[in-house]
Amino acid sequence: MRFTRSPRSNRTLVLEMAPMIDVVFLLIVFFMTVARFAQESRVELDLPQEAGEQSDITEEAGLIVNIDGTGAMIVGDETIDLERLEELVRGKISRLPGRNAEQLKLLLRADRNADTSRINQVINRLQAIGVGAARIATDPRGS
Repeated sequence: MRFTRSPRSNRTLVLEMAPMIDVVFLLIVFFMTVARFAQESRVELDLPQEAGEQSDITEEAGLIVNIDGTGAMIVGDETIDLERLEELVRGKISRLPGRNAEQLKLLLRADRNADTSRINQVINRLQAIGVGAARIATDPRGS
């Protein structure tokens, strides 16, 4: 039995660029949207000017609580009270593995003009829930 070879044709591989451009465009839109949401979670505050702890590794905060100069608590784009804060924290804790409140990464951003009694109320409520530690944001540029 003899196998015959088909005549070799000079085929060239055509690489379509349009789908690749579409994917790159979608990735750019995705990252721009995500960056915008990250900016919206941070209310414009006049943070205390302290060097604080400097770390090369950026940690993601599980929950960001903002306290403005008037003492209002803002989480995301919602102004909340202490009871609603407790609900939010308990909800975050319930989604943690082992439901361990010590694992919750909480960032407290307080305006330098905020009443310290309000900050103490928030910290006391967090301790009552079982949150072991909260990071307090500062502005390192001022020191």
